Amino acid sequence: MWFSFRQMILVFSALMAIALCPAQRTTSSASPAGSEDPAAFSTSRTGLDSDVGAENLSAGSAPPPASGVVRNQRPAYAASRSWLFAERGIGAFVSPLGLGIGAATTLSSGLNARIAGNLFGYNLSGESQGVNYQGDLSFRSIQANIDWFPWRHSFHLSPGVLFYNQNRITVHGGVAAGQSFTVNGANYYSGSADPVTLYGHVAFRHTSPMFTAGWGNWLPRSREKHFSFPIDIGFAYVGEPPLILTFTGVVCDTPNNINCRSIDSDPTVQQNIDAQRKKYQNDVNYIRFYPVVSTGIVYKF
Repeated sequence: MWFSFRQMILVFSALMAIALCPAQRTTSSASPAGSEDPAAFSTSRTGLDSDVGAENLSAGSAPPPASGVVRNQRPAYAASRSWLFAERGIGAFVSPLGLGIGAATTLSSGLNARIAGNLFGYNLSGESQGVNYQGDLSFRSIQANIDWFPWRHSFHLSPGVLFYNQNRITVHGGVAAGQSFTVNGANYYSGSADPVTLYGHVAFRHTSPMFTAGWGNWLPRSREKHFSFPIDIGFAYVGEPPLILTFTGVVCDTPNNINCRSIDSDPTVQQNIDAQRKKYQNDVNYIRFYPVVSTGIVYKF
């Protein structure tokens, strides 16, 4: 295999949406902190009427009727609210996992939950060191994250999981009969009786932990703000993806079909193939901490 698999680690992705519960709003009847008069913020008429009655009695007048004017009644909108599923939004973004579309909802005033699907496909063909090849990059995955805002502004920490990971790289290639090619520095010729073919494959774990940090909130807490442009930087730990590299066919020492033999029967050729595979395996191992750098646009309903 005569090209680096690292050249094929490009990125793109598509959507997975979630059905979220409707917003919940609650009102609170708790008294404001520091209030010395619990009746001053009470939503019950008992405390209010007794307060009015106490003033009238102290002035020597009769208690007011039940239909008297209510004073100091607390506003209808509560000082506190439930954030659970209260806000929802959808967004699109791009990262080394592909192009993604996702949805998010609030869990609390400082937590969001989001899920997204990533999709990308790319084909590459060419020739390197005597081998004609065609590579296929296919990325499909789903990610779920929790966004935690420790200081109540746009900076967030986002642990998560990358699952249903169908990301893979597949390569097919071959050498025309009588043409030369190189494996691990050794030169061979493809035999006319059975020309050399090549197959390579890299696959990733189906489930991997991931962690990112960034700026921007998918669900701004301001009622007036609906659009946001979040940025995340981090990684998904996909481990060391195994590389499969196989050759089949007949190799010769000259283009005139001299000293030809099957690849499977020649231990020296097999050693060179294995050495070449290990070189590319070392290249692939660098992406065990797969980089995730994403940016996009989100709309909050």
